[in-house]
Amino acid sequence: MTRTQLARVQTWRPAVVSRRIVGTPAEVAATVALVRDSNRLLSMSEPRQIPGDSRVTVTVRFLDTTRPAPAPARRANRGRVAVAIAVPAVGAIAAVGYLAAHLVQTIRAAFPAIAGGVLVLIVIALLLRRSGRCCPGLHCPGCGH
Repeated sequence: MTRTQLARVQTWRPAVVSRRIVGTPAEVAATVALVRDSNRLLSMSEPRQIPGDSRVTVTVRFLDTTRPAPAPARRANRGRVAVAIAVPAVGAIAAVGYLAAHLVQTIRAAFPAIAGGVLVLIVIALLLRRSGRCCPGLHCPGCGH
């Protein structure tokens, strides 16, 4: 593509509108300031006092932009979004890792006590089952099995 093909061409031109503004001097000044601040004011006449009234009149020429202004472009700030997601995720992973390591360390420290307790429970269970008629599997010299 050439440079002229890439250039933006504005085919739409705003219309020039002429309006007469009537009101108190403060109202007229505020209206003219509004049009001037929107960068659409082309020209305006001298304010004229209306005979027998405190109101003034001004003729204003301005560009009529009937098309809505385009929405302001919002730049996606991906850096902040990535940080906002990554920091809590890394924190959660670190917390889970710390708790898992602490749990493993606690189990390793308490393993002899846990194994001894399980062994005692197994022996007690076998001794309690032995009171029946039949031998549960640990043979005694007098059972005849």
